[in-house]
Amino acid sequence: MNTCLSGLWDVILEKYYSVVQNECDIIKENECKIEISKIIAQFYASDKVHMPLHIEVFQHELRKEESNMQEAAKVAGTKAGLCGLCVSCKGCAGEFYKVLQGKKEERPLPLELKNYFSGKSQLYYYLSSYKSVKSYRRINNTLICLKGFSSTTPAIYSATFESACTGGGFYLNVGGYGIAIDPGIGFVDSMHKQGIFIEDINAVIVTHNHLDHNADVGTISALLHDINRYYNSQVKFYKNFFHGIKSKVHEIDWWLDESTQENNKEIIEKSNLLSQCREWTQLNEKVYISALETRHMLEGKSYGIKYKVEIDEKDLIVGYTSDTRFFPEIMEFMKECDILIFHISDIYEKDVRGTKQKNSHLGYDGSLHLLKGGDQQFRIAIASEFCCNNGDYRMKVVRKLNEYVKEKGITRVIPGEVGLKIDLQSSGIYCSHCKRVVPVNSVSVVSSEEEFGTIQYVCENCQYSWINNS
Repeated sequence: MNTCLSGLWDVILEKYYSVVQNECDIIKENECKIEISKIIAQFYASDKVHMPLHIEVFQHELRKEESNMQEAAKVAGTKAGLCGLCVSCKGCAGEFYKVLQGKKEERPLPLELKNYFSGKSQLYYYLSSYKSVKSYRRINNTLICLKGFSSTTPAIYSATFESACTGGGFYLNVGGYGIAIDPGIGFVDSMHKQGIFIEDINAVIVTHNHLDHNADVGTISALLHDINRYYNSQVKFYKNFFHGIKSKVHEIDWWLDESTQENNKEIIEKSNLLSQCREWTQLNEKVYISALETRHMLEGKSYGIKYKVEIDEKDLIVGYTSDTRFFPEIMEFMKECDILIFHISDIYEKDVRGTKQKNSHLGYDGSLHLLKGGDQQFRIAIASEFCCNNGDYRMKVVRKLNEYVKEKGITRVIPGEVGLKIDLQSSGIYCSHCKRVVPVNSVSVVSSEEEFGTIQYVCENCQYSWINNS
């Protein structure tokens, strides 16, 4: 019975149980009646606090010499909810009087637990952090990489080495409309570390049913459920007494492959299929998507995605291959992109030599075909989804890819890392240190001294300071 009268009821129940434990001692019960009547009088001593009708009746009955606690509670219980003074339902007061009548047992609240129920909930602190972060973060009109490695690499690495190695996905924000792209292993943890919260997600896109692309679908769904339940709890007492009051509701649109939709239908009631997006499909007034079925899955379907977004009244196209082998249609599909995200996965010797392409991923040779073939001229190409079975190859492979594609006019190929942030207005990169947006060609990509360590993107000024302080 957690209402505005909970404090009063706790004190009354404490007195009541002291009588019950003494096996209905008449003298003690009369003393208890007097004590409870005094407690009620003290509780409503201020003129600013109006006594509800049921409490007024209860106190009146207690003062009768011939009445006992049970009879007083029975009479007061008939008046519960009739005064209309508070927004608590009459059920709470009714339950309280049932306890005093002996019709229902309620254990007194242990002193050790009283502070727990008066404390703030986890979601209160979650939303407080969200409000605080919003005041200084910069995620509007950005593309943020939340993906480090692919498949089981993070799990295997964490069992073998001491430092962290993350999976994840991507986050695209256009004018405040946020899209979670392939939220795989560790996506939610990484997004929180980048100052992105559940209310910053308006759509979730999953390209295929593999853990490194959809492991955190359930986590996002659970967070959404919890946050909406919390919002509803803030107004649930008022809804029955004031017309038009509605709780805040955050909604997420889900765009999924067929297998992910089927596997999550119990937690995601309504979702859309990417197979419906053969042509440009509108997500909101500034974001459209188009999907192409790719060559990755032996069973089930996978999709590459293009995002057409409006930035400063101009269209910008972001391409995302997801996981696929190279095939000519993927190159044609991505040729108009300004920014390309392509997934390499692991590399093999024949793949690097160009004698045999990989069957289900771009690898080295497929990446070269995608970057060099056709007439595309990407401003930035982000290499991602590294599966480094034999060591950390990221910087070496990206360096060679840059050498091969110079003549194509591609501004630059850069390795994706958790925290890489692209400014969509300028196609510049946020410096990992000073957080300024700098042209992509002015950024130094700096690897960690240890394998699988964090890659950083450093502007000229910060690099100079870094060298001098080393």
